Amino acid sequence: MNLQTMEYLIAVAEEQSISRAAERLHITQQTLSAHLASVEEELGCRLFERRVPLKITYAGEEFLKYARLIQEQVQRMRHTFDAINGEERGMLRIGITSNRGRIILFPVILDFQKVYPGIELKIVEDTNENLVQKLEKGDIDIGISDFSAGYTGTNIVPLYRERVGFFVEKQLFDDVYGEEAGEVLRRIREDREYKLLEVCPFLLGHEQDIAGKYARMFIKRSGIQPSVRMEAKNLALLMELCVEGLGGCFCPKMIADHVLTVEKKERLLEISLGKEAEYEICIGWRDGWGVIDSFVQMVRNHMDQAF
Repeated sequence: MNLQTMEYLIAVAEEQSISRAAERLHITQQTLSAHLASVEEELGCRLFERRVPLKITYAGEEFLKYARLIQEQVQRMRHTFDAINGEERGMLRIGITSNRGRIILFPVILDFQKVYPGIELKIVEDTNENLVQKLEKGDIDIGISDFSAGYTGTNIVPLYRERVGFFVEKQLFDDVYGEEAGEVLRRIREDREYKLLEVCPFLLGHEQDIAGKYARMFIKRSGIQPSVRMEAKNLALLMELCVEGLGGCFCPKMIADHVLTVEKKERLLEISLGKEAEYEICIGWRDGWGVIDSFVQMVRNHMDQAF
């Protein structure tokens, strides 16, 4: 048994398939199967139940814990000696949603690469819930999310508060409500009669992303039977379509401000959804590498200046 074997079996556990794990590792299925059989023979127990999908056994779960722990310790050792030699190298894995990534990370990456030119950055784009899980498992080193899905790690600090609003093109609003548009807008904004939005077509973000999650909570709480015209992960795309009058869109104000020009924003009505649609975006990270701490501090400094 060696480090390579542990890497192989971690891949099998994550892919739940010998064929997919072999493809990911760029080796043959026969080679991977032989490694798996060899470890099971050495340990005297089955690590996986051979079925589709492959199921990990209790012994396999225990082996996976030790394999990941050893893999992490080896990585820390390499980082330590790189630092001693004055040559920081390695890969830093950062998890963030695609909508938030280009807003937060772009200036930070430029500064980071000046200080750490030898560090490869891997940006992992996923939903907020999945990012928290990836940070838990050690698949990423840093995660930027609302962390509402829960995280047992201790390294979490808030970056800023985000607010989801409802945006709708002015002409679409007038067309939908006709002569009563002004009065309807007043009742929605002042009296919070949100059910009046029911007749407006909706453009919804993904249900696992924050904006999509809050949109569905708002719709349910308001008793709305929605007419969904489109659903997508890409909020920038949805907001561009919103400007063209395809439907109303639930979107964090920071993202809307970033992806739309002043002229396009002037074509929209923004409706506040109240404190219930506000949440904190945080940054979480794993211990063990000074480069991680440096990147986290750069993100925090940038957000302090931005807000």
